[in-house]
Amino acid sequence: MEVLRTFAPDAFAYGLASWSWLGVHGKTPRFTNAFGDVFLESLEGWWFLDTVEGTLELRWGTAVDLYTELDSAEGRANFLLEDILQEALQRVALRDDEVLTFTPHPAVGGGLNAHSVEPVRFELALRLIGQMHEQLRASSPPPLLAHTTGPQTAVHPGRPDGHWPH
Repeated sequence: MEVLRTFAPDAFAYGLASWSWLGVHGKTPRFTNAFGDVFLESLEGWWFLDTVEGTLELRWGTAVDLYTELDSAEGRANFLLEDILQEALQRVALRDDEVLTFTPHPAVGGGLNAHSVEPVRFELALRLIGQMHEQLRASSPPPLLAHTTGPQTAVHPGRPDGHWPH
C-alpha cells in the first residue's frame, strides 16, 4: 500500500468542495496521506490540509522541501501518521479509492489511534469531514458533544488553549 495516495481530479473536486470555507480554491491537490490529509500546490508553495485539525497551512516553499520533510522521521510521524498507519494496516485493508477515517472523529471526542480507523471512499470521507469541521466552527459547543455529561475532550481550533468553554 502506498503511503502517499493519488486520486482522480473529480474525486478531489468533490471532496474539497466542502472545504471552500478554509480557502482551498486556487490550490491544486496533488496527493494525500493514507488518512485523507491533502497536499496541495499553488504559486506560493505547498499546502497541507489537515483533516484531523481542520486546518490549511502553507508549509513548504518547494516540492524539494516537502519531500525532504516527508522523508524525515519527524515528517513521517507528523504528516503521514506512520505509526498509526502501520498498526491500522494489521487489521484493515484499503482499496485504491479509500482512505482511513477516524471513527468517531477526534474533533468530536474520538481517538487518534489505529483502533479508531475504518476505510472509507476518499471523496466521501473528505467531503463529510469538511462539512463536520465547518459545522463545528459555527457552533458552540459542537452538536455531538452538547449533551454529554463527562469532560469534553474535543479540540476547538479557534481557542488558544484548544478546548471548548465549560
